[in-house]
Amino acid sequence: MPDQYHRTTVAELDDLVAETHQLWDEEWVGFSWRNYTHEHMRRVRGLAGTLAGAEGADPHVVALAATLHDVTKSYDGEILTGSDGKRIIDANGFWRNETLAPARSNAVTEIYDQLGLSGSVHHVSGGAVARVLLERRGFGSSIVDEVEQAIIEHLVATPESSLAGKCLYDADTIDANVGMPAFYRNIQITLRGQDTQFAARGESFKDWLGENLGTFLETYLGERIPAWVDGKARDFVPKLMTPTGRDVASARLDRLKRTVSEMVSELGDLEQAPRNGAIRVVEAFMSRRSNPKLVDELAHAESTAEGDATVALVGLIRQEVEGHA
Repeated sequence: MPDQYHRTTVAELDDLVAETHQLWDEEWVGFSWRNYTHEHMRRVRGLAGTLAGAEGADPHVVALAATLHDVTKSYDGEILTGSDGKRIIDANGFWRNETLAPARSNAVTEIYDQLGLSGSVHHVSGGAVARVLLERRGFGSSIVDEVEQAIIEHLVATPESSLAGKCLYDADTIDANVGMPAFYRNIQITLRGQDTQFAARGESFKDWLGENLGTFLETYLGERIPAWVDGKARDFVPKLMTPTGRDVASARLDRLKRTVSEMVSELGDLEQAPRNGAIRVVEAFMSRRSNPKLVDELAHAESTAEGDATVALVGLIRQEVEGHA
């Protein structure tokens, strides 16, 4: 098929995926919020395309697979736990989730129901739904097979996986776990957890944070994030499937380490840093947490910036958002 048809189809499917994720009314499920999943998909598509270009994977297969890799992710409800409080693991080693039904329906949910996919993990159900969507749009069996396979492989790839699947696996793993977008996600997950803990005690984390911002940031940026970065370098980077993916992940971690170190150095002057330092970006992310979108938060941080350090960090984050190596 012509390149233009592929680009048009990707744009059309992008709109369909965005529509699909808004069929659920829950703002938070597990470690994701409603607006996170579509933004994550776009970042993964950009990075997977970069990896595909460096590794020689089919760019059309990668773009289609990346666009649809999480198309059924919103069906994955809360992680199930047993009577011992431990997460329940299925026969393939995946956490078991409750199936979360949408509040509304569209073409994707109709296919999901017709195929009887309830209870399946999203890489399997997503591949099956992608097959139907692409067949309806006239794609041949060869590319449909490759796209479905790459989507299935995006959750767990092996040395025998397709090259497209390896690129998608790496991009998906990197975006959620390594670098600036992952740091942003960590901020949201951490503060969500604090909200829950304080609320259980009948207290307000927001009020506490307003009076103890410096104390919180000293521990979060000075201790928790460096340990988190080291853990990602140890546990995730070696498992990436492509040389380019490992190089990109390592570079992102190095950049994040330098950025966090700069933020820690600003903690001594919280009067000025929230206005013109790199820490201004974190402060902006922390203050706007109602179903946020990273692209909107970057625009907000930039528009309210009073210093070059803030603008520079926004630019670095944007590069990673767009999938640049």
